[in-house]
Amino acid sequence: MTTYSYSLTVNDSQFLALEASLMVMIEHCDLKISEGAGAPFWAHKKSCGEILEKLRSAETTPTSTNNFS
Repeated sequence: MTTYSYSLTVNDSQFLALEASLMVMIEHCDLKISEGAGAPFWAHKKSCGEILEKLRSAETTPTSTNNFS
């Protein structure tokens, strides 16, 4: 089976939206798991947690500067 790796660049607003979306998905999975559901919610929760960890530890690069002088 072939697997792929992806690179993604997001801006500040996209970072915040992605972080919030991942948190909502993790909460949704927790709810479904507590209701007795299993797959795919265990896998989705794990994947979202891993993405969130990568997102929060990602290297940042300034894309603009201000020069008010």
